Amino acid sequence: MKIIYVENVRIPSERAHAYQIIQTCAWFARLDNEVLLVNPDRAGDRDVFSFFGIEQGLFEHVRLPVMDPLSWKWFRLKKIAYLWQRFSFARALKKWAAGKTADVWYTRDPAMVDILQDASRRFVLELHDRPDAQPARWERIKPFVAQYVVITNGLADELVRLGIDRRLIHVAPDGYDPADFEHPGDCEMERTQLGVPTDAFVAMYTGSFYPWKGVDLVVRSWNQTDPMAHLVLVGGPEGDRKRVESLVPEDAASRVHILPSVDHAKSIRFLAAADVALLTTSDTQSIGRLYTSPLKQFEYLAAGLPIIASDVPSSHEILTDRVAMFFSLTEQGIAEAIKRAMQDISWRMSAGADAKTLVAPYTWQARTTAIVSHLLA
Repeated sequence: MKIIYVENVRIPSERAHAYQIIQTCAWFARLDNEVLLVNPDRAGDRDVFSFFGIEQGLFEHVRLPVMDPLSWKWFRLKKIAYLWQRFSFARALKKWAAGKTADVWYTRDPAMVDILQDASRRFVLELHDRPDAQPARWERIKPFVAQYVVITNGLADELVRLGIDRRLIHVAPDGYDPADFEHPGDCEMERTQLGVPTDAFVAMYTGSFYPWKGVDLVVRSWNQTDPMAHLVLVGGPEGDRKRVESLVPEDAASRVHILPSVDHAKSIRFLAAADVALLTTSDTQSIGRLYTSPLKQFEYLAAGLPIIASDVPSSHEILTDRVAMFFSLTEQGIAEAIKRAMQDISWRMSAGADAKTLVAPYTWQARTTAIVSHLLA
């Protein structure tokens, strides 16, 4: 099967969506499919295979030349820069795709279907959020989408409400790579690198700091936690980190550690420093409440970490009470959950062991194998 995966994102990059796309393409190829990944040339001369540590030339990577004002430091009008870049990529993609054929045209972006819409092409749309943010576009693309892949049952239910036949929808939560956890980091060494006392209780969050991720609530609550509790946050662009830093209570400042994004391998090693991991999703937006399937969730589990998680429907898609402690979305709720986790050492030990059992079926290989079966059905 020939699969052309089209996405208007910078690849390679440290962002979770880039890693997820690469894992999907890699496993499509390892399952004996011919794969082309097409995206804008916005990553300089960085090689995608070396960057992600996968076999050189495993699939074909096509980078289309675009105008990219987003990379111009002097260009301050970010919204215009974004629209300009999208227009440039759309024009380049249409030109490149003319006359190209594939068994499947695969994308996570409804706009790609809109750009390439053609009744002779079989589009598969993988969704990580509601598809109808632009209703007119959604109505245009529906006739061209043959099948859907979604990351939660909440999204599958939403598609059905939007009139999509349930038989066309395959639910495939995100996953993890077992090889990433064969050589875990050393707790004391990683804590030293993070600037955290080796005898502290460490709660760790890795990933984006978008408001719907819920990090703001945790930071604001940290002065209500035990003096031995340290919070480590790793990720987010500079603007989001500054926003979060401004929320740290003054009397908890020495116990909150906010670090920039690091490469994927280093973020995995950092998990060795944690006693518990945080899945702090807010309930203020539907993407967090119902639709998200965070990569960090699977990596926390694979690292054998007990999880303190927001009590929202998306958290219950994978997690159970055996591996997670669910908290109400208030400052008091997170503080009480941290206190209970600190005191209940036996729960932390059993939850960590159960986490590795729970996550075992959610490998990238298993996920992609199921998607391929869905496409061939």
